Order: sequence, then structure tokens, then C-alpha cells
Amino acid sequence: MQRIVKPEILDELDPSDPIALRSRNDLRLINGFMRGEGWILSELAELDFQRVIELGAGEGVLANKIQNQFPEKEVVALDFIKKPELVSEGVRWIEGDLLEYEHFSEGDVVVANLFLHHLQDEQLMQLGEKLSKVKAVLFAEPHRAQTPKIMGRCLYPLINEVTRHDMMVSIEAGFRRGELGDLLREGFHWEESLSVFGGIRVKGVRR
Repeated sequence: MQRIVKPEILDELDPSDPIALRSRNDLRLINGFMRGEGWILSELAELDFQRVIELGAGEGVLANKIQNQFPEKEVVALDFIKKPELVSEGVRWIEGDLLEYEHFSEGDVVVANLFLHHLQDEQLMQLGEKLSKVKAVLFAEPHRAQTPKIMGRCLYPLINEVTRHDMMVSIEAGFRRGELGDLLREGFHWEESLSVFGGIRVKGVRR
């Protein structure tokens, strides 16, 4: 199954649209099943770092959890949107294109939960160049395979039509073993695992 990145309907909807609100609730349900945030938090607890940078922070849920669990660390959240009201004051929010962010450093751990699959291969290679000095990366993404599609269809009665469409688009834009490491390159020791509910978890630690 070739990796294909296509637009998702939710990205085009007004955030206040009732359909969009319902779809974001659906995504929280799917996030709960995939448990990517919990995996990232547990892996952070094993690392020595100065700052966490979250890519594609969205509503800021993960950034808030990181700030709560590691209050002595700096937490930076990058996204195209303005800082949501519910994001903790302790989180430094940066609005803009992550590929234009120039302040990744050696003490950083960079994390993303269900975000990198939105990027084309060329953009991921650009990101890899920017991450050439960071201490570690932790990415939880969709696993591009038939089994996650089958499991996703089991959720159809619980989710709306936007989420059904976008979930399948996300899986088709997801990753298989070895792909993220090949795209990001940049000298990490890579570890990968598959979650029970259709996710691939990729950890890279600087050698």
C-alpha cells in the first residue's frame, strides 16, 4: 500500500461548525484507543532533557499533560492556529509553520501525536534536517496497513461521516516500519513498535 497524503475534511471546516465539533470529539475517542499520548509521556519519563517541543499541537491536550507531568521542564507547542484558551499558561505556544522554526537544540525532545502523517515525504525530509541536533524524537502515528482499516470500520457506528472519511485518509497517509527513520535520517538510533489499535510508535535517540 503506497503512502498517499490527501486533504482531510475536518481541516477545511469552520471550527465552530457542529459537524467539526462532533468530529473533534470522535478524535478524542480514537486518541483514547490508540494511547499515543500515554506512550509519549511514559517515554519522556525515561529521558534526560531540557525542553519538549510538540509538533502540530492542535488543541494543546498533550502539551498540557507534558507540562503537568514535567513542571520543571520547558514545553513549546507549534501549530498553525492561535493558542487555544484551554492551553496552560506554562506552555509556550508558537503559531506558524513548523518547517520555518529555527530553534531546535541539543537538549530538546521533539514529540508528535497523530500529526506527521499530514506531511509529504519532502516535508518530512526537511524536518529531518532541522532535527539534526535534538536529543530524541517520539512520534505516534497511524500504521498504514489493512488491519487498522478493519478496526477503524468497527468504530463507524460511533463516529460521524467526517471522522470516517478522515480516519481512512490518515491511515493511507500513515507509516510502515522503517519509513519515518528513512525519511528523517539524521543519525538517530531508531526503535519502533505497533500499538494494539492501529498505531506505529517511533522513538529516535541521538547516538
